[in-house]
Amino acid sequence: MARRRRSSSSIAFAAAATLGAGLAVTTVLFVAVTALEYGKMELSFQQRANVRAAAIQRGFIDAVEVLSITNQLFRTVEPVSREQFREFTRPLLERYPFVSAFNFHRVLTHPQKLAYEAAMRQQHADFAVRQMVGSEMRPAPESELYSVVDYLEPLQGNERAFGLEVLSNAAVRKAIDEMLDSGRPAATALLRLAQDAGAESGMVLLMPVFRHGAPTATPEQRRAAWMGDTGAVIRTTSLVYTILQGGGLLEDQQLVLGVYAGDPAQPANLVFSHGLQREDAQPDHLFWRWLSPEYHGSELKSFDVLGRPWHVRVEAKPRPFLTDHLGSLCTLVGGLLFSILAAAYVQSLVQRSRRVQLLVDARTADLQRSNERLIEDVAARKRAERKLQESEQRFRRLLALSSDWYWEQDANFCFTNVTGGFFEKGHIRKESYIGRTRWEAHPDMLQTKWGREHKALLESRLPFTNVEYSMRGDDGVERWFITSGEPVYDAQGEFRGYRGTGSEITERKLAEQRIQHIAHHDVLTGLPNRMLLQDRLSQAVAYANRSNHPIWVMLIDLDRFKFVNDSLGHKAGDQLLVTVASRLQTSLRASDTVARLSGDEFVAILSEYPDESLSPDIVQRVMSNLAQPVLLEGKEFFVTCSIGVAVYEGDAAAAQHLIEHADIAMYSAKKMGRNCFQFYQPAMNEEAQERLRIESALRKALEREEFVLHYQPQLDLESGEVMGMEALLRWQHPELGTVPPQRFIGLAEETGLILPIGAWVLRSACAQAKAWQDAGLPALRVAVNLSARQFSQPGLVDEIRGVLAQTGLPASCLEIELTESLFMNDVQQAVTLLHELKALGVTLSIDDFGTGYSSLSYLRNFPIDVLKIDRSFVSDIAHDAEDAAIVASIIALAHNLKLRVIAEGVESREQLDYLRRNGCHAMQGYYFSRPVAPRDFEQMLREGRNLGLAPLRTGTTG
Repeated sequence: MARRRRSSSSIAFAAAATLGAGLAVTTVLFVAVTALEYGKMELSFQQRANVRAAAIQRGFIDAVEVLSITNQLFRTVEPVSREQFREFTRPLLERYPFVSAFNFHRVLTHPQKLAYEAAMRQQHADFAVRQMVGSEMRPAPESELYSVVDYLEPLQGNERAFGLEVLSNAAVRKAIDEMLDSGRPAATALLRLAQDAGAESGMVLLMPVFRHGAPTATPEQRRAAWMGDTGAVIRTTSLVYTILQGGGLLEDQQLVLGVYAGDPAQPANLVFSHGLQREDAQPDHLFWRWLSPEYHGSELKSFDVLGRPWHVRVEAKPRPFLTDHLGSLCTLVGGLLFSILAAAYVQSLVQRSRRVQLLVDARTADLQRSNERLIEDVAARKRAERKLQESEQRFRRLLALSSDWYWEQDANFCFTNVTGGFFEKGHIRKESYIGRTRWEAHPDMLQTKWGREHKALLESRLPFTNVEYSMRGDDGVERWFITSGEPVYDAQGEFRGYRGTGSEITERKLAEQRIQHIAHHDVLTGLPNRMLLQDRLSQAVAYANRSNHPIWVMLIDLDRFKFVNDSLGHKAGDQLLVTVASRLQTSLRASDTVARLSGDEFVAILSEYPDESLSPDIVQRVMSNLAQPVLLEGKEFFVTCSIGVAVYEGDAAAAQHLIEHADIAMYSAKKMGRNCFQFYQPAMNEEAQERLRIESALRKALEREEFVLHYQPQLDLESGEVMGMEALLRWQHPELGTVPPQRFIGLAEETGLILPIGAWVLRSACAQAKAWQDAGLPALRVAVNLSARQFSQPGLVDEIRGVLAQTGLPASCLEIELTESLFMNDVQQAVTLLHELKALGVTLSIDDFGTGYSSLSYLRNFPIDVLKIDRSFVSDIAHDAEDAAIVASIIALAHNLKLRVIAEGVESREQLDYLRRNGCHAMQGYYFSRPVAPRDFEQMLREGRNLGLAPLRTGTTG
């Protein structure tokens, strides 16, 4: 009874412990899931709030940018007519609907104001300069200075603002003072617009317009040069609504949105609202937040618009309880149910243990009966041991030969006994083997050479060892075996049959086949490798010679494969190669050979048959299949290829060079812009040989001192004097003559030779500039081009620092010329490197500006000093209005960014005059001098040659 009570007690304790543990785990999971739910809600809300705040801020930035564009018109054109202003602002109004109007405020003294009113009354009889008092428009009283709305677009709907004097408005006057003090655009506070009869408030963005050529470095100079300002009139509510509605950001009915121009605590600063506000506070405790369906988030985002603070408040509306808390509720209910079921299961297990005890006694009785049977088995084992002794000799032989089984045949070569698992390993039925010969069990054996030879050997009654053969089992799987045997004779010397051993060697044969496959196939793609390719090519050539049908050898090289490896990693590159290999095989016939030559190069051998002719459509089909998108690391990637095709038509001499010719044709396709194919022509081989000859000579050019530097002067367009020079590389080869840069610079980039060549150019140019200074000539700045390889080379800054220290040239006399494409791959790294170069004291310039990835962002972020206008824009500025406008815009942009401008390729007086009229700082080109040798350049400096410029005539620019 006591044991039963202890059992009952243990049962209650085990079930209670299980239930308690389940409830504890449920509680932990419930709290964790609840926290995740609120984390997800808060993250989602913050993301939506950030998107709306960013969209509104982007809209204000666009408004400031469009104001800057309008102001640029007055900086580049003098004077600006009313018609020009209308045509310039019309597309801007269509593109930016939140801008109510563009205007130009003209600054007038009192006498100028009277003359202005008289001139305007000739077009508008009742015109007068007015000011806004309350909501009424009254004539402007006499004042020392006026700022009048002179140009206004669109005029329709804004008539009340035309001729309005804005200095009398305190908000506008404050913004104008801020604008003139800082020299930057300014914005007014919220104000009532003259042209808006409604209650909607607005603001005006202002940007000063100064007299051309007047100094503007100090506030006093800016006020003296101030002739007016351009303005953009913004209805703030319409601006915010247009931005949010255009981006689909007002469709979320679960958000409450408020936009404030100033302190959000002041209701008067609210310019836009969407949805209903909530005022009731929510409890912070996690459990009560879970129970309360009223919980919501709140975010306040702030930013400045031309010095004016703006705030965006976003709040979340309450949501139904189950919308966001279904997971935690299911966790709680599921945990409770699981805990109860687990406790019940434990209770059932303990009850079952009682029944197990009852079965123990029954099993004991069974063991006694088993002992009796064991005694009988011992007697049977002794009988079996006697039989085993009789076959001991057989098994010893079996073990000596390390075989898996032993077999016997009678005098008719029929199997009488097979032991050791032959039938199980071979998946062969015993009744299909015992009493039958090997060739009766496997009739196809006599169809093979080894089968016929093996039968002849048995009939000759000779021993045999290590005979390898394959058989297909009843399961259809082919397996390999090895067998050895010897004839058996009785005491009288009569032949009684054969006996022997055998083993399964399937794994070994498969390993040998794999090794053979690896030796002739690419490990990654499974395609034939170079060794097997040569064998297949020899077979294809032999077939072509027999059939008089041509064969094609295609060499396929992937474009931009290095970009995949560098950006996505080698794993993605391997995946791309496997995909390309599969697509090549599916694009061609089963009889064609596709092999991987090396890296990203593949070779295909195509034979022509009587019923299948070869055509360029096959090559195009391969290119189209490879151009399909490939999914790498979760991203779609498009890969193209360049293909070279070599055709064999029975010329034995050409057969040895088919792959080489296809490779030459492929490089020709690369040079044509990639993503195309070319058939080999003998002229291509001559071009390849020329390239090889240039490369070989280029590798020895430095050590043979075949490079020289020529210098092209750069002249100041204000004084006409030489102010610097650009160092240009020339190659004087003893056999090839003067090799132009375009013939070897690209090859030097590809081979990496540009690094030692570039280092020589930098050192030689600095040494020459220092030598001229030491000779008493003016301290001119020398410009040296930097290649892409040099820019990405580690230690560039230290190398330039060392050259300056070695030659003694001041850093201010060295200008490093960079192309825009150099720093587009890794902008952040480029910013760091450029700042390190700038810290040395050298000048940084952008060469060929406008022909690459021109972007205002890098001009703002990078420490650039000089812009060089590319010769392609300068060549037609005297005849092409578009090129002229581009050059004028680049010059104006450089002036605004405080950068110097040098125009390249100036060859005529008309080009020179245009550049001077538009404020270009310097020029270089054939108009003054070609690049010349150092001796001629020194002579030019000693003679004091210059442009001999006449004073620039004043007038309108164009």
